[in-house]
Formats: sequence, C-alpha cells, structure tokens
Amino acid sequence: MKRLLILALGFLISVGLWGQTAFEEIAVQPSKAGGIYHMYPESGFSAPTAPPKGYKPFYISHYGRHGARFNSSSSMYDRFDQMMQKAHDDNALTEKGEDFYRRYHAQYPYCVNRGGDLTEKGANQHRGIARRMFINYPAVFKGAGKIDARSTSVPRCILSMDYFCDQLKRLNPKLQIEKTVNHDDMAFLNPHSIVNPLVTPTDEGYNNKYAYWQDNYKAMCRENTNPEAFFSRLFKDWNYVKNFTDDPMKLEIDFYYLACSNQCLDYEESYWDLFTQEEINLLWEADSYRFFCSKGPDDIQGGRQWAFCRTLADDFVKGAEKDIAEGRCARLRFGHDIAIMSFMSLMDIDGWSTPAPTPHDAKDLWQDYNVQMGANIQFVFYKNSKGNIIVKFMNNEEDVLFPIESEIAPFYNWDALKAYMESRIAVADNIIATTQAPPKK
Repeated sequence: MKRLLILALGFLISVGLWGQTAFEEIAVQPSKAGGIYHMYPESGFSAPTAPPKGYKPFYISHYGRHGARFNSSSSMYDRFDQMMQKAHDDNALTEKGEDFYRRYHAQYPYCVNRGGDLTEKGANQHRGIARRMFINYPAVFKGAGKIDARSTSVPRCILSMDYFCDQLKRLNPKLQIEKTVNHDDMAFLNPHSIVNPLVTPTDEGYNNKYAYWQDNYKAMCRENTNPEAFFSRLFKDWNYVKNFTDDPMKLEIDFYYLACSNQCLDYEESYWDLFTQEEINLLWEADSYRFFCSKGPDDIQGGRQWAFCRTLADDFVKGAEKDIAEGRCARLRFGHDIAIMSFMSLMDIDGWSTPAPTPHDAKDLWQDYNVQMGANIQFVFYKNSKGNIIVKFMNNEEDVLFPIESEIAPFYNWDALKAYMESRIAVADNIIATTQAPPKK
C-alpha cells in the first residue's frame, strides 16, 4: 500500500496536479524544451521495487527508442549554412546574427551528411540502460541465457541495438544474443509504417499531410510563432529571410528544431540564446501538441492514431508466451518514439490517455519530452517455486500502474495483465474497423 501511494503521488506531481505546469518544468530543466530531443537521464533512477516474497525475476520484454541523434534532416544543416553564409556576405546580419553565423559555421562541418545518425551520447544511453537492467535483474541474465533482439531497419536503431547488446555481453560473455533486422518486423516495431497491413497510405507516418489534426496543429503554430520578432534579432531587415523561404513561420520552427537537436550532439554548442523564454515555451507547446494529436490521446481521429500500435501490444503478449515456453530470458526491441507514445495511449494508462478540452490544455496533460532520446518500456516477469507468474511494467525505468486491480501493485498476475492487454487490442481493432482513413486532399 505504501508503494502504491508513492506511485500515485509521483503521478500527481508529474501531471502538474500540484500546480507545476509544463512551462515551469521547462524553466527548471531547460533541456525539456527540446521535446523528443530531450536527453535520457544518466542517474536518479529508483531502486527496483521488491516483489512479493518468493518471487524472482526470470524474463524481460523491452521496447527502446534509439538513442540521441543528429537532426533527422541533413538538408536542414546545409540550408542553414548556405543561408547564414549569404547573409554574412551581404552584410545583412545584426550583431546577434553574426554571432550565430560564427558559431554555426564552425559547427557545420561536423554535421554534413549526418542527418539522423546516432551520436556517441546516444550510444552511451543504451549502454547505460543495458547496464542498469543487468545490475537490477541479475537473475534474468545469468549463465548462457538466450536473448532475442530485433530492430527496425533504420541505422540509428540498429546501432542502438548493437550498443545495448554489446554491453550485456561485456557483463556476461556467456549470453546468447540473436540480433535480427527483418522488414516484416516493421509491422510491430514501427506500427505506423505502411508495412503494417492495417495502415493505409494516408495513415502512414507521424506528420501525414492528410491527417485530420493538421489544421489544428497549424493554427497553433500560427498563434505561437512571431517570425518578424524572431528574425529581427538576427537580420537587419527581417524580410531578408524571404530570399530563402516563402514560409517564415516554418523557418522559425526549423531554428527551434536546430536548437532542440543540438543537445544530442557530442559537439558542444547551444542555440537557445536565439530565443526568448516565451518563444521557447510556445514553440515547444506547438511541437508537443503535434505528437499529442498524431500519436497521443487527442480525440479528433477517434483513437485511430494510436490504435495501429495494437501490433506492438500483440507482440508483447505473444512474444512473452513464446519466449517463456522456449526458455529465453529476454526479448529486446529497438525502434522509435511514436511507438512508445501510442502504446501508452493504447493501454489507457493515466497521464497518457486523457484528451484535452482545448488545444492549449494539452501541454499540462501530456508532454512529448517524456518520450526522450533512449525512452523505453519494460515488462519484468517474476515467478515463484509453484510457477506462478507476476509482471511489473516500467516506463523509462520507473514503475507504472495499469488501470486494473491488483493487491500487489505495481505487480500484476500475468494472466490478468495479458487479458487486459488483449481487451485493449480488441478496442484498437474496433477503432480501426469503424473509423475512416484520412482522405487524400
């Protein structure tokens, strides 16, 4: 009961019910303004919750987002360098603009052709998660345990898998780890990809131009940006940017993404000083709202945006049953942020599944910085001498409660948890069957 109370109080704090808003959280920890580029913590994790007497861990089922990476677009790095070089040559920059030009020009060679690549910081995140998993649950990884590891076909995910598994092997060279990259696995490792037979072309991805929520997101972007004010600090005449874009609002957002992603690089340079604190807050709000709509609990698509993650939920259930029967000690999956977002919404877990009354209410209900670089979910299985199996669930290595009754929470009887997950899969199937894919515009 005491542990349950602590978990409940922790949740109240995390969702701001005690008065801390998302903007206040960002003020305390500025890196959270990076949203999905927020960095996974290196320390400060709670000790594993002690299981009921007689139960020992024997199996772990995991899904991890790739580690820290460069901005996904190499062309963005090129475009910024070309723009700032021309502005410098044209004597079009303010003193602040010249300062940014010098710093960015020095950084640019480090970023050429590196869009989406894993950084050393990203590698270290997965080494750290693997090390803590091994130390916290040594009984799982004893002897010549068999592990099934799978990754999407994206290089940063494959490398994340490699660093994670290599760390486990360093800690126990006897482990037998089979690593797989299979196109068919994309149906559950990246449930929103077209490989998933449930996904139509207009559903695919996380920023699909056909999505019903796009108009609401774009309206918030227009409300939360002020290109004239922002670019006036960098250029002597803010209209100068129109030489490079017909959409200054989008260019301002691109500057924000540059600042967000720089915290992931091994090259130490920050561009948050280009923005006021209010601008940082509002740009983050719009970006978090994009994920709230596209993969979170916004109700504009009737749940269709997270229902496709039923393939991952199904793999958790069936994969565990298969592995336990065949004697594996772990199943490791490596993929992307949007799968974790959708899985948490699909499971109807508090803090991840509540629609917002208005777009601006979303920021204090749901924050994309909780799916940071290296984010992960883990099911840890325990059994006793009688063979009874219980499970606990963790998000980013902290216990999370499912909305089902259990006298031993955060532990759940596996049969009860499996039945709940299967009921949520059935809900998702009904949503997909009864809602329409966005029409082509």
